[in-house]
Amino acid sequence: MATRGPQTKVQKVMVQPINLIFRYLQNRSRIQVWLYEQATTRIEGYIIGFDEYMNLVLDDAEEILIKKNQRKKIGRILLKANLPDPRRFFIMEQPIGSPTRSTYRGSHIFGFAAKYSGLPIDQFNFFLAEILALIFAICFRRYLPPKPNNLIKRHLVASLLGIALGQFCFGSQIWHLILQSCISYLMLCIIPPKHSYKVVFIFCMLYMSAIHIHRLIYDYGNYTLDISGPLMINTQKLTALAFSFYDGYRSKQRAKRRRPDDDNETPALTEDQDKQKILDIPHPIEFLSYVFYFHGICVGPLCFYKDYLDYIEGRNLLVIPTSTSQQTQSQDTPNEYHAETMQPSTFWPVFTKISQCLAWGYIFINYTSVYKIEYNISQEMVNSPFFKRLQYLLFSTFCNRAKYYFAFLLSEAINNAGGLGLNGVDEKGRPKWNLLTNVKPLQLETATSLKVILDNWNIQTTTWLRRICYDRLKQGRTLGVFVLSALWHGFYPGYYVCFILAAFETYAGRGIRRQIRPHFQKNEVTKAIYACITWFGSQLALNFAVTPFVLMEVQKVWYFYKTWYFIVPVVSVVLALTLKGASTKDAKKPQPAKETDKTKSN
Repeated sequence: MATRGPQTKVQKVMVQPINLIFRYLQNRSRIQVWLYEQATTRIEGYIIGFDEYMNLVLDDAEEILIKKNQRKKIGRILLKANLPDPRRFFIMEQPIGSPTRSTYRGSHIFGFAAKYSGLPIDQFNFFLAEILALIFAICFRRYLPPKPNNLIKRHLVASLLGIALGQFCFGSQIWHLILQSCISYLMLCIIPPKHSYKVVFIFCMLYMSAIHIHRLIYDYGNYTLDISGPLMINTQKLTALAFSFYDGYRSKQRAKRRRPDDDNETPALTEDQDKQKILDIPHPIEFLSYVFYFHGICVGPLCFYKDYLDYIEGRNLLVIPTSTSQQTQSQDTPNEYHAETMQPSTFWPVFTKISQCLAWGYIFINYTSVYKIEYNISQEMVNSPFFKRLQYLLFSTFCNRAKYYFAFLLSEAINNAGGLGLNGVDEKGRPKWNLLTNVKPLQLETATSLKVILDNWNIQTTTWLRRICYDRLKQGRTLGVFVLSALWHGFYPGYYVCFILAAFETYAGRGIRRQIRPHFQKNEVTKAIYACITWFGSQLALNFAVTPFVLMEVQKVWYFYKTWYFIVPVVSVVLALTLKGASTKDAKKPQPAKETDKTKSN
């Protein structure tokens, strides 16, 4: 909170009972003292807000003398006075949970450099770790190519460097990753495959939820770098691995049947599930390498186990032979590494993504801290003209997305520098480095539907949600995906408002596309009009869904929507319920893979 002056009579009268009630806590345990600090901090914050508001009342109503016999008139005085909304005086400058000290657990060895740069120590350590990861990735690809005699070395170096960077950034909190991973691995080894994927999923989600709740209590509202981010990525890795192992078990079970097509107990795998399935539990060294590899431990993005193993063993390079003879040889022996097959250059994909990263970083540094989303609920902005409010809403949310563009592109560039991210070749035979693409800013900012926005935002998380939730639920798949996504992000109320509203907006968008769009496809003019309208509507829907994600608190979210008369939520719900074709019942089910491919080894 801001520096306080001497307490007024109102403060002394109201704080004294609180002090008496909590005084016995002061000599008790650490938890009790913390509760005492939080209670008094919040109550005193409201008292100071009340004092400021009353002072403003007296300043604007100097001609009215408030005497003892006139206290009943105070309510009418407040109504007559042209005053700002009193709620803005009750917003604490310092969030509950972080009274005076930093909660950052990482290394402070470069604290002097962080102070000189003007960055908080957690952000400085993050940037330094990412720079080191980029250097390590270049050396890793150069000096440890995917040859048979280098496989163990690649696994060990990737995991040890990852643990070292994790220790540097997160300190003792790195043990949360180790503990969650080891317990999940033991579950896969001990529990039968028919049930292990469910147990691993529940355990990982509960463990991650416990960390989210811990942060909610001790670091409420702050954005200090901690282990919760890597733990979210690790939860994706472990659950995806467990589901892939279960799919391998399903494949084996169906292979044992004389007539697999008549097996109702074990459903057929989809083509994607068949591609990602694993038949055996990974070796401990391979498992640790997958969990802790250095170019993805800090910010990800998620890489699925089969794709990571192909990268370590060099099987992803076989899609880019150096000659026709090698192409024939590679097709005959697809699981062997050929020294003649050269690794494609990573210079251009790394250079382009680093360049984009710097551009978005410039916007993030210069504009994100100036155009804050929280200012949308300030009294000054609420009283501004409609178009000014709309303009600020669109621009502030755009600046807020810039920091995610920066982090996603930087992480992808680091992975590409190490050789991870190669995804075959395009129509012209050029290498595609889009396996770990996590965001496409241009496509997202120019999207004309919310579906396109979701398809180009946090792509690896969307893939994870689709593979473990959407493709496996029979009903309520869209809503289930958004609820799981909210649980994965944490327990701030604004998260759930964001994803539930996004679900209804998705239903509404689907209904608009199926019922209204055909009427605008008659000529180029109507198509252009439809594109402009849907672009603006999609951006509006996105911004109204994302703002609660940043505001987080119920009171702030409610006040934000109230100042806009709940237009977007109400319209989204009405369209989702009234337009035909808005549900997922008409969607096509995933196509099963061919049964002849089910018994192939991974």
